[in-house]
Amino acid sequence: MQEFGTKKKSSLFLKKNRIKSKAGFQLVYTTGRSVVDSLSVLYVLPLDAEGPKIGFAVGKKIGNAVVRNRVKRMMREVFRHHKSELLTNIQLIWVARKKLAAADLKTYDRVFMRLAKRAVLLK
Repeated sequence: MQEFGTKKKSSLFLKKNRIKSKAGFQLVYTTGRSVVDSLSVLYVLPLDAEGPKIGFAVGKKIGNAVVRNRVKRMMREVFRHHKSELLTNIQLIWVARKKLAAADLKTYDRVFMRLAKRAVLLK
């Protein structure tokens, strides 16, 4: 298993792995299914796409901009690390809840993997 902080070419977080548009988010919210945890929610939509795509949602109730950006950075790092273990034809939206803001990187990792297993997203 690769350590956090080390990047291989195959585990980069590229533009093709992002959901950027509001329409893209709405599509996953409305037609996808959700998996819920006390720390976050994962919305999943199977689609024909190359590689998994993900969007991150961190509401203003989580904290100020500094806190929200830190949460998104941690979420991106966990996704980047586990991207190769996920199915390739899915779109995800990972929504943070307030408790996740105080967590460390290992907790983010544990939460994401628990939700991914529950949603049957692992190869």
